[in-house]
Amino acid sequence: MAIFTSRHGELERTQKILRHLHQEQPLSPTDFAMSVHNTAAGWLTITANNTLPATSLAAGEDSFQQGMIEAQAVLATGSAERVLLVDFDGIVPEVYQPFVPANPFPYAVALLLEGAGSLNCRAVAPVADLCKEPQSLSFLRGWLGSDTEFAVPGPQHGWMWGR
Repeated sequence: MAIFTSRHGELERTQKILRHLHQEQPLSPTDFAMSVHNTAAGWLTITANNTLPATSLAAGEDSFQQGMIEAQAVLATGSAERVLLVDFDGIVPEVYQPFVPANPFPYAVALLLEGAGSLNCRAVAPVADLCKEPQSLSFLRGWLGSDTEFAVPGPQHGWMWGR
């Protein structure tokens, strides 16, 4: 199984379509087809020639966190032995930057998760020093560190992960 998470999805393509509409230019069928939030999941199944179950989640700044919860639930129920979790975002187009905290760089994090019970998570009070990096990079930093618990900031509260 694969789970893709992204706060903005294919925002650059969507912005291009909106710009063409505003300028009354013809729309590209390819841009239209590739502007949906689950484009990355579709590309995985096409390029891998594999019809594995895939889903896409968008939950704002908590997109990665919600993907991790989904992955842990899939593993705990035995619905899959392994889950590929991919979190990504591109650069936010300039027209949208005043409305969202922009990532200064495009990024992608892929985790192949196996077995249930090795990680646990609980919601905690908001992290005072809200990290400006994407949640997946914050999670990766904590997971690769030596602490048995680490916090991943979220917009409403933090997420405390333990091993």
